[in-house]
Amino acid sequence: MGVSLGVLDLSIIIGVMLAVTWMGHRLSGSVTSRSAFFQADGSLPWWAVSASIIATLVSAVTFVSVPANVFAPEGDLRYFQVILGLALGKVAVGWILARPFYESSGVRTSYEYVSARLDRPTGELSMYLGLALTVINSGVKLLTASLVLDVITGWGIPGCAAFVVCISIVWSALAGIKTVIWTDFLLFVLFALGAVFAVVYIGFRIEMSLIDAFVFLDDQARLVLFDFSVDPERRYTIWAAVIGGIALNIATGSTQGTWQRVKACRSVHDAQKAYHFAALFYVMHLVILGVGLGLVVFYAEQPLPDTAAMAIAEARDRIFPYFILSEIPVGLSGLFIAAIFAAAISTLDSALAESADLSVTHIYARLLPAQTEMQYVAASRWLMVAWGLVFLATAVFFSRFQGEGLLDLTFRLPNYVYGAMLGAIVLARVGIGRIGSVAVGFVVAISVTLWLSSQNVAFFFWCPTAGLTMVATVLLIERQRPEWRGVVTV
Repeated sequence: MGVSLGVLDLSIIIGVMLAVTWMGHRLSGSVTSRSAFFQADGSLPWWAVSASIIATLVSAVTFVSVPANVFAPEGDLRYFQVILGLALGKVAVGWILARPFYESSGVRTSYEYVSARLDRPTGELSMYLGLALTVINSGVKLLTASLVLDVITGWGIPGCAAFVVCISIVWSALAGIKTVIWTDFLLFVLFALGAVFAVVYIGFRIEMSLIDAFVFLDDQARLVLFDFSVDPERRYTIWAAVIGGIALNIATGSTQGTWQRVKACRSVHDAQKAYHFAALFYVMHLVILGVGLGLVVFYAEQPLPDTAAMAIAEARDRIFPYFILSEIPVGLSGLFIAAIFAAAISTLDSALAESADLSVTHIYARLLPAQTEMQYVAASRWLMVAWGLVFLATAVFFSRFQGEGLLDLTFRLPNYVYGAMLGAIVLARVGIGRIGSVAVGFVVAISVTLWLSSQNVAFFFWCPTAGLTMVATVLLIERQRPEWRGVVTV
């Protein structure tokens, strides 16, 4: 689109990446066992874990696609409803899963927890579903980061994705979850400051007064926050966002990423606190919505050049990166791009640590059970490389779908799996189900999801509907009494 990254900006981006790498490594220390590598031996402060939880979620998809969603024709603030639902979901995870996960002993992963609460085949099925979910999520989020980098460098999606994957592997491999959480904390600070500065900078570049800008936005119906429609096909309604947001959080709470962060805390109260305070950190999403409003006003006053307008119409997620490169002074633009990379890498390094943990515990250690702890750690680092290549290939494959908007894509694709994940963790939490009944419930959940998709029902409804249908199916078959404490001791 006629804009390129200068030497100074590129130097700043590289400098920021090197500085975060050094600081994350210094804060992490050394590791001598799998427990230290993947769960930090319960040594990390809750506030760092809390920031890491949000840093993992505030990906480049959020940083780039949320402003684009507001900027698009017919765009408004109804994504606020999704933010509300996701924040409430973090509180739900803290109450429902943090305590039983933390107090359980003798199990290394969330799926071993499912195995102990139900049976081993169910735990294995959940584990493979969790890996599939991680691959889908990581592929979409890596694609977004690659799209941003491609706007800047012109390297193409594969080359850009490879760059992000390489940095993520280095950070994940240094000291495992310790480095991931500490670098996520530093990256959260970086992209939070970037988002706040973006709103302020755009505000100073707009010629309208603040009041006139709000009147202009209101006249265009850009300030709509809530949609109380009961039409199941509408994506961004209060019902879809809140119900779906809570269900999605509980479903993703079953993954190894949640287990690692809970176990990394110093006490069960710290683990709960980390998730409850993570809900407050969603205020960052509100700032990012403000970026989108600012772009609407700015480009109403200073219309895009024709070539840029055509390119953004084809891939609207490019609007914020385009603004950064074309309007923000050299040097500052490098810091903004570094912030977007921070959002992308903070998601991917967590996914690498999670996938490597599952691969070592559920596959590698069973094939080679006589290895030393450090041999397992070494294998974990090589598996991070392998999973990085899988995420890279997935991102390249998903690039063919980028025209529909990455924000919708990042919610739609994982929702084909979320319902079954929700059903499995709810059943494990209350200790009801065996592989036979769970398999029937799984088939029912997938069938319900496919039917909802065929009926054009909003994807936020897929997870709660399919998950609760799966739970109801298993309860009808098993007719067991629930066990509410949910703690495993092996």
